[in-house]
Amino acid sequence: MKILLATPLYPPEIGGPATYTKELVERLKNYHQIKIVAYTAKSPEQISGVELIFVDKLKPLPYRLIVFFLAILKHAKDADIIYVQNAMAAGLPAVLAAKLRQKPIALKFVGDEAWERAYGENRTQKLLVDFLRNPDGGLKSWVFRKIQKFVLRNATIITTPSKYLGEEIIKAYGIRQSSHILNYNAAKQKNEYKEDDLFNIEKKKHQLLTTARLVSWKGVDGIIQAVAILKNKIPDLKLIVAGDGPELGNLKRIAQNLKVNQMVNFIGNVSHAQTRHLRKESEIYILNSLYEGLPHTILASFSAEIPVIATNVPGTDEAVYDGETGILVPPSNPQKLAEAIEKLLDDHELQNKITSGATKLLREKFSWDAHIKTLLEIFHSILFKPNN
Repeated sequence: MKILLATPLYPPEIGGPATYTKELVERLKNYHQIKIVAYTAKSPEQISGVELIFVDKLKPLPYRLIVFFLAILKHAKDADIIYVQNAMAAGLPAVLAAKLRQKPIALKFVGDEAWERAYGENRTQKLLVDFLRNPDGGLKSWVFRKIQKFVLRNATIITTPSKYLGEEIIKAYGIRQSSHILNYNAAKQKNEYKEDDLFNIEKKKHQLLTTARLVSWKGVDGIIQAVAILKNKIPDLKLIVAGDGPELGNLKRIAQNLKVNQMVNFIGNVSHAQTRHLRKESEIYILNSLYEGLPHTILASFSAEIPVIATNVPGTDEAVYDGETGILVPPSNPQKLAEAIEKLLDDHELQNKITSGATKLLREKFSWDAHIKTLLEIFHSILFKPNN
């Protein structure tokens, strides 16, 4: 099969689409011919045997959209299927090119960009479900929603990484139920990491970790506030924040104002291997977001056998079962988060129970074998359905 994969993020940049693209391609490249069209602002990582066409994301928006469109148009000519990783920057040019080339397109929808941008720019205070049902945010949100609706309705098939996200976009954008297929995200199992055999990583006492694109709905400010609540009880507490984004300056100011800047270490973007190492050496992984599709970072933490604390929001709760595979706390509640951190640090029996349950769930529900099996079934159903 000849697959043209279009993505808005690509390694060495971090984020779900970047990690997913590399892992997927490494697993498919020996059996299928793959080309990647990606936006990137850095020197992209090459994958042996795979052609990479990259578009400089630092160029002006109209320029990079046109270049991305032309790249898809050119390389779609010889492709059997186009597989796209978002509904805006990659999705719009890919759908337009697919229509011109009369090629089927599978779209992986992991997040609503109309809401993400409106929330990040303070044009809405609503969380995703409320926004989708009663959208606000002005003209910009209206335009983004129209673009997403066009892309979603013109995709041959749409996949989402969680049941909840699929149900919401079907209602919000009027998508046919038959056009949507659930395909859970995946992460490597512990035994698939060869580097784990090369060194024994010791846990650093009272070290917390979060990895995220630093945008407002990721709730990193709440984690810093929780550290401030605990600073007198646990004076050696340390928070590692891996990632970059528009909220970085604000988060540093919050840490300074709360007098925990010596306890919070912002390390910027790091590689997948480095984040794996950080997970192995930290005591707790925290995801304090207001919204997720189904967070890949949680699955990676399951694989690294680090106990997880996460917010009790749809999508995340399809992987984190409270007291079984992690601890769930209310969103936007630093006090409850601090209490969960203190409890988990003190209870090693609970830590072991959670990591054991998470490892089991990862194997049963979120394996790469299951994900790829479903994905290839989707591709084949598109390519070989009647009238195709």
